[in-house]
Amino acid sequence: MNTGITSEKREDSRAAEQERTLSGSGVGSLRHALVSPYPMAGLLFVAGLLFYLATLAPSVVTLFDDSLEFQLVTYQLGIAHPTGYPLYTILGKLFTFLPVGNVAYRVNLMSAVFGAATLAGVYLLIVHTGASSQLSRPGWTTQLGGIFGALLLATGSVFWLQATVAEVYTLNAFLVALLLLLVVRPLTPPGDHRRFYGVAFLFGLSLTHHRTTLLLLPTLALYFYLTRKQHGLTWKTLASGLVLGLIPLLLYLYLPWRGHMGSLDGAYQNTWAGFWRQVGAGGYGTFVVDNPFGHQRDAAFYWNLMQSQFYTLVPGFVGIFYLFWVGQRRILALIGVTFLTYFTFNLFYRVTDIEVFFIPVFLVWAVWSGIGVSFLLQITAGMRRALWRFGLTGLILVVFVFILFQNIHSARPLLDQRNTWQIHDYGLDILQQPLDEQAVMVGILGEMTLVRYFQQTLNLRPDLQTLAADAEADRLATVEKLLGQGQPVYLTRQLPGAPERWSLSAVGPLIRVNPTPLTELPANSIELDQPVTPEITLVGYRVSRAPHTGAGPAPVRLTLFWQTKTPLSIDLKVSARLLDPTGEVITANDAVPVHFAYPTTAWRPGEIVADGYDLPLPVDAPPGRYIPLLIWYNPAQNAAEVGRVELGPVTVN
Repeated sequence: MNTGITSEKREDSRAAEQERTLSGSGVGSLRHALVSPYPMAGLLFVAGLLFYLATLAPSVVTLFDDSLEFQLVTYQLGIAHPTGYPLYTILGKLFTFLPVGNVAYRVNLMSAVFGAATLAGVYLLIVHTGASSQLSRPGWTTQLGGIFGALLLATGSVFWLQATVAEVYTLNAFLVALLLLLVVRPLTPPGDHRRFYGVAFLFGLSLTHHRTTLLLLPTLALYFYLTRKQHGLTWKTLASGLVLGLIPLLLYLYLPWRGHMGSLDGAYQNTWAGFWRQVGAGGYGTFVVDNPFGHQRDAAFYWNLMQSQFYTLVPGFVGIFYLFWVGQRRILALIGVTFLTYFTFNLFYRVTDIEVFFIPVFLVWAVWSGIGVSFLLQITAGMRRALWRFGLTGLILVVFVFILFQNIHSARPLLDQRNTWQIHDYGLDILQQPLDEQAVMVGILGEMTLVRYFQQTLNLRPDLQTLAADAEADRLATVEKLLGQGQPVYLTRQLPGAPERWSLSAVGPLIRVNPTPLTELPANSIELDQPVTPEITLVGYRVSRAPHTGAGPAPVRLTLFWQTKTPLSIDLKVSARLLDPTGEVITANDAVPVHFAYPTTAWRPGEIVADGYDLPLPVDAPPGRYIPLLIWYNPAQNAAEVGRVELGPVTVN
């Protein structure tokens, strides 16, 4: 190991001398302009940003992960979940001022920007490593390898997805890439400690964002050891570096400064005890010492995960071999320690979304892959016979394009499925309903966060109170308390125990909790008296269109008013369908009445039950008249039909 380090020291000295000689002449300046890696890094940033913008989530796109939380927390400058993420929150607030799209889109845009910046960092990591091994500025083979490594990371499904929604992982990857770029570059001359100070400050800044930055400590410890050994770092210099590393941690004072806003789940307490509990994130340690969700992952899982991001791992193994072969053991050790610490931690971290914690691992493998491709191109470019030289070089480039195509082909369906307007339209739909004044909505945290997002960013129904209760027992107790106080209550989802206590009715996508059954048909309804089963009569209905953004027609919403004169002993279901002029079913929605919340066995004789069904139309559905068909059936008897009724035609424009 000492021999390798000494050899690299001599190589660094020779490279520095060559650099000084070249830069002192006009030819050197011209060469610097032509082969400098930074213009290409800038082009990769622009290309990566355009690539991610093409697939960027248009608004809020999920209810059940941290993306929605960050879209609201950054806007209101609130407190995110542990560790608080002050750096991300402040940067996100700056992005919310951009005059493009909606607030959620702007925060999504931040992920795209740092995702593209990470690609530039990966490219620079590869070309600087290649330059160190060649004792010269990077040639075309090294630059092509850098482009390949960056694009390989860019098109991997996990990183690509995180670059299109409001999440913390692209900013974290960017900071990891910057730190690695600082530590793998040739050592600075003795007495020049600027790089050391930069590493210390950037590490401290990274700690204000994501706590997995601590996994870089072994890499930084090795870097400091090599730097001190070869360049005589004094204890005074180390102390100065420590101070520089601690200064960015002052960003955590953001938490007590904005503590009056609280966290969305109400868990943050603006006390010193609450501050340290938030920053320390001790509750997440259970995913290391325990396995609360019972995840069992074998070696095949991790192999397939790596393989799925790169299509093939061969270039990465070639890159590792190349660094070892040419004696770049310092660089190999520094990057390799990073790979091993992150990979080992992930083996023991039992969270559901473990894939995102592998992004630093993917980053390192992308660097090794780019170096491997650069090495293969150097071999083919050095062949004497033109046929072999051009043929094999072209083959490598064709394989490179094929791999990228396969990555894009496999990841694109995931993006198309996730990055839609569905959640955005759901939130608007809730707040556009004719809800009672000073009503209270009760649901799980993600749903309440969605409503609060639209309340604050669009000032929709600020009078509507939202209460989050994830546990069903807590929701039931909350509803009972609110009704006892005489407040109107709406639910976002079915609630076991509610049908036995109260009457329920559909209001758009919501469920109204009625202390007493409804007995009159609401105004603006089409009146009917159409028996559908021996017990159930359709007494009226409404046809409307649900909020819809994006391509295709808006869903048809059927609000149906059922009435029964006698109790029902069977839980029946409804199949609501739309038929085209030829009688073919073009869309259907099967459900237990009132959004699965109010089974027929709970209906009170004489009450009118408001029931709702949204029928989404295909994107290519032609304009025209469609026939709504309602079928009641018994799911316990092989979906045996017990009654049906057709409604008047619906015109779809």
